[in-house]
Amino acid sequence: MRLVLLGGNGRTGLHLVERALGRAISEKLTGAGTPHNLEDVCKAFSAERPSSPSAVIVTLNPSRANDSPFAKPMAPPRFMADSVANAITAMKQHDVSKIVVMQALGVGDSFPNMSVWMRWVRHWTYMKHSYDDHDLVDEEIKLSGVNYVLPRPPWLTNGRARPVRMYGNTGEGVGNLATVSRKSVADFLLDARERSDWDRSTPVIAS
Repeated sequence: MRLVLLGGNGRTGLHLVERALGRAISEKLTGAGTPHNLEDVCKAFSAERPSSPSAVIVTLNPSRANDSPFAKPMAPPRFMADSVANAITAMKQHDVSKIVVMQALGVGDSFPNMSVWMRWVRHWTYMKHSYDDHDLVDEEIKLSGVNYVLPRPPWLTNGRARPVRMYGNTGEGVGNLATVSRKSVADFLLDARERSDWDRSTPVIAS
């Protein structure tokens, strides 16, 4: 079994790689050189392997000037949307049907269920750059015709992996102080690849 992973060097992506290998996925995960380049993404799909990838998992975030979530963005405005568009193009070429993309509470129709403080952060800090790009990803995937799961975690932590609770597609009832660990999200992304009951949904997940 083979995955194409975009964003494997990020803080959640590193946990995803570790946990995927821990589940005895039989072939090494393939990562594109740069997801913003269609040629690189296509190479990841067509690497010399006996089988096509079973799915694509995306844990991308735009690069920033430093590790602070409020730092100035260094990536272009459509970095994630264009990267996902490249992945969808390659998926259709190689008959790969499913993509799982880590998004965030506040994307799309989950915005009304963000806390008042996070709504302010979303609109009036550099995080607007990332959220706007996530919104474009949401639109890009839903118009593409491919099968998808778009989990929307709230604030990410570095805690241990724990079972997550689901709050529907929009996060109603998730609460203002909801968090979830990156390890928990990594496990959910892998589960979403394997299961079909979350297909074509945008589940808000929290611990």
